[in-house]
Amino acid sequence: MSEQAGSLVAVIQERQALLARQHDAVAEADRELADVLASAHAAMRESVRRLDAIAAELDRAVPDQDQLAVDTPMGAREFQTFLVAKQREIVAVVAAAHELDRAKSAVLKRLRAQYTEPAR
Repeated sequence: MSEQAGSLVAVIQERQALLARQHDAVAEADRELADVLASAHAAMRESVRRLDAIAAELDRAVPDQDQLAVDTPMGAREFQTFLVAKQREIVAVVAAAHELDRAKSAVLKRLRAQYTEPAR
């Protein structure tokens, strides 16, 4: 009977160790998930802030076209240069957001596997 009890204790200890490893793996995945979500949220807020700043610059520039002399060739070129620069800034913000999306998606895909794989 004591052999059987000892065997049962060993099985229970093995199972407890396995559950502890699973718990540790999920806890680490939870921490990483929280970091990924927090950094993605912060980056999204920064992107929105940058786009809002660009929109504000455009909103200020459009009504002031008379003062910018856009009816002259030089004024029109300068305004066009301004608009192209703003368009490039917008493209940069969108490209950075797209790259962040790709990077965070890869991390999330890896994390999904950690949540579904049994610990060993």
